[in-house]
Amino acid sequence: MARRARSAPPIRWLLAGGAILLLLVALSGFFFGASNQPFRTAAEFPVQQYLDESSTLRGNTYRLTGAVLNSIAWSPAEGRLISVQPAGSESAIPLVVPADINPPNIQKGQSFHFLIEVRDSGILYVTGLNKA
Repeated sequence: MARRARSAPPIRWLLAGGAILLLLVALSGFFFGASNQPFRTAAEFPVQQYLDESSTLRGNTYRLTGAVLNSIAWSPAEGRLISVQPAGSESAIPLVVPADINPPNIQKGQSFHFLIEVRDSGILYVTGLNKA
């Protein structure tokens, strides 16, 4: 009894499989780490809402990416007060970096990813930071 020869799969099936595989790789990169944004579980800081009425944001935690404009004050017990220009904004906002955070060397012009908490009176305290 003669055997039938098996034919190779048509080229279109191979191309379709390759396209699906490429699409899955691209989607997994998008959903599982294409973003190098730390603190991505926190909401983006609403700069304009903060400037209009900061008391409405009290008690909330946000993420903020911005460049350091100036180091305004420093106290060994309290930490450092810096002004930051948020990415995509022309306004400067003050941030308190507590002494217990042990931040890297914060210099004018450097960009950071901040995790901030809005405390009483609308004062912004940094609870975490990474260089951008």
